[in-house]
Amino acid sequence: MSTGKWAQWRGLLTCAAIGFGSGAVFGGSRLVRVYDWTTEWLIDAPLATVYKVLTTPEEQQFWWPSMVVQQVTPLADVSDGYSIEYRVKQATSVARFAPPFKIVSVTRDIEKGRRLRSVVSGDLVGVLETLFYSRPDGGTRIVYHWYVRVHHPVLNVIGFFMASVFQTSHDHVMKEGEAGLQRYCQNKQMNAVRSSSASPQEA
Repeated sequence: MSTGKWAQWRGLLTCAAIGFGSGAVFGGSRLVRVYDWTTEWLIDAPLATVYKVLTTPEEQQFWWPSMVVQQVTPLADVSDGYSIEYRVKQATSVARFAPPFKIVSVTRDIEKGRRLRSVVSGDLVGVLETLFYSRPDGGTRIVYHWYVRVHHPVLNVIGFFMASVFQTSHDHVMKEGEAGLQRYCQNKQMNAVRSSSASPQEA
């Protein structure tokens, strides 16, 4: 290839790289990472207990350490409705390359004991839907459906080259939440039984 041709191709490739990078950083519609994640949790506790825990954000620090609650604002006009600011810790595999991200989750669309629908903003923008089902064995099945796009420029760029790592990080955070909720609900049930057993018997 002649020097002139090579210079022309190099110029085109440079422009393409700059265009891709700018789009990924500043949000070109086709260069913004979109994630559609569905996760199922199986919790060995009654639906009423599980639902109560999940709609009491002040308790979340005790069972889901990666989802750090920074501020909670109850919605006065919506029962069980909250605006919650989170700082989400990445799994170790991602934390080396990307910072924790921040999101605000506002939950207004609620079917009590059945469904929570939250609007997410911040470093991720989109919707989180949480569905609750009673299981025949007395436990609870929870289905989380995240549909979000990346608004954080660094996370967006990294996502194009490390999509599988982000998937692994998401799975890690969600599995941690399932295991933590399982332990927390079981401890609440055991404490309730002990408290009941320790109460003085009426004559």
